[in-house]
Amino acid sequence: MTTIFATVAVSLGLARFALFLALHVVRNDYNIVEHAVSDYAVGRTRALSSIMSWVTAVFWVALAVLVVSAFPDWKDLAGVTICLIALAAIFFVLPFLPTDLEGAASTTVGRLHLLAAIAWFALSYACMGNFARLLQPIAPAPLGSTLLITSWVALISLVALVAALAIRPARRYAFGISERIFLLSVNVFYVTAALGVITTR
Repeated sequence: MTTIFATVAVSLGLARFALFLALHVVRNDYNIVEHAVSDYAVGRTRALSSIMSWVTAVFWVALAVLVVSAFPDWKDLAGVTICLIALAAIFFVLPFLPTDLEGAASTTVGRLHLLAAIAWFALSYACMGNFARLLQPIAPAPLGSTLLITSWVALISLVALVAALAIRPARRYAFGISERIFLLSVNVFYVTAALGVITTR
């Protein structure tokens, strides 16, 4: 069963990756430098963005079920599982919390979106260390190295996007790219983690 759960998690993670790329390829009103990914949830790409969010929600659930099945005695299991379920809940509601576009009036829904985004960025990064410590000693070296590299990429890009938010002149040119690097590194990390679980069975 563990292999099945891992395969489902990998498939959903790859599906999210494909949807993320599609979001940027289909006709839209945004660009990767000046706009946040959450902007794509407003306008003509809203439906595709919503599908990506819900696929991601199921991905986090699958990953939670996977670690419970594969590592029932893991000392970090309870905390990590709670984080993964929280991530699933956040992604389920994200399509109902569209962001406020740049220049538009601030709204309560937009503020809730910002809080949800901060929470998922923080939770997804926070669990990386737990997964790396668990899997690096037991997974094949290439997967262990990928976990290490992508976790560092995630950290650097997260620092960069926070800096871009704090330094207003840099926001227009640095936030969009650093955010996308963070999102992709998170995606690659957790797909690699699921693959790592498969190799330990």
